[in-house]
Parts: sequence; C-alpha cells; structure tokens
Amino acid sequence: MSKKLPVKKLTGKEEFKNVGQKKFSVLDFWQYAYSSLNDNILRGVLAEFIVESALKDKEDVEVRGAWGDYDVDFKGKKIEVKCSSYIQGWEQDKHSVIRWSGLRAKKIYWSEAIQKFSELSVEKIYKADIYVLCLFKHKDYETLDITDMSQWDFYVLTRDEIQKLTNNGFSISLSRLEKDNIPSHSFNQLADVIKKYNTFK
Repeated sequence: MSKKLPVKKLTGKEEFKNVGQKKFSVLDFWQYAYSSLNDNILRGVLAEFIVESALKDKEDVEVRGAWGDYDVDFKGKKIEVKCSSYIQGWEQDKHSVIRWSGLRAKKIYWSEAIQKFSELSVEKIYKADIYVLCLFKHKDYETLDITDMSQWDFYVLTRDEIQKLTNNGFSISLSRLEKDNIPSHSFNQLADVIKKYNTFK
C-alpha cells in the first residue's frame, strides 16, 4: 500500500508545540521565510499562485504540489508557469535580460508504488498543454511592489507554439516573443485568454 502524508491548508494561527515559555506560530514562520517575494525561487512559486488565482475561485485553489510535472491543472489541461524579472533579490549593476528556461524537462513525478526510479525516462520533453510566461516587468527599485498586478505581464502559448518558437529548445527570450509579435496580457485578461484556446472546448 502506498503512503502519502495528507496535506491541508493552514491558517497561520497554528502554534508550535512543546516550546516552553516561547510562543510562535506558522504565521511567524511564513513571515520569516517568505516575506521576500521577489527572491528568485519564491517568485516562481508566487507566479504559479497568481496564475491559479486568476483561473479559479479562492476556495478552489489547493495546496501547491511541489513534485508535479506541471504547475496548474485547469479543466483537465496541464499548465506550466515560468517567471522572469528585471529586478532580482540580490544587488545588481543593471537589469537582468529576460529569458524563461526549463521549458523542456524530465519527468519528475514519481512514486515507488507505481514505478521503479531506475525506470524513469531521462528524456526532456514539453510536459504541458499551455505555457504561461510571467514577467515581473517593473524596473524601478523604489516603487517595486510585486503584489501589484499592474507591474506584471503574462504571455500565453500552446505547447506547439513554444516548440515552434524555440525550435524545439529549452528556453525563450523576451526579444524573441517581441520579434514574433506575441502579445502580452494583464492579470485581468489572463483567464479569458487561456479559456479562449481551442483546447478548452
């Protein structure tokens, strides 16, 4: 029988136990670990949350699965979310060049109850039906607010479009999207744009 620890949403009010006279909560941990939303690793997770929140009602957004082969499941379709930003979490002399990588990847979901690890394919493939390329486009350090959706742009492409634009590659640059006149979309447009794809008939 396979075993997996059940996951439920926390409220942040949960207190750590057996800590003597100390008192600290899950919210305290979140503030400690996740307040810097523009850190590179966390920004990617934030982008996944933003896309999922654009597509679903709040109560339908489940706990993130860190080991999935794609990021968002919407109406039976697999959506991969990638994120890039001009401003990073470290000190910079100039803005970063915008590029989204990891478009092709090895299968990572694995369960020993289903398949031996040694039997997993090492081929890197396109694993999603839709790719949402998120750009945190803001360039001014003083007014940066990563929770302000007006500081974001979103590019939506199908697997076939990604494969064609990248020539079956692993990454794509903003300059390539602009060269091919791929339009950007606002947060408020995002759900409608994704739903318009024929894959969601």
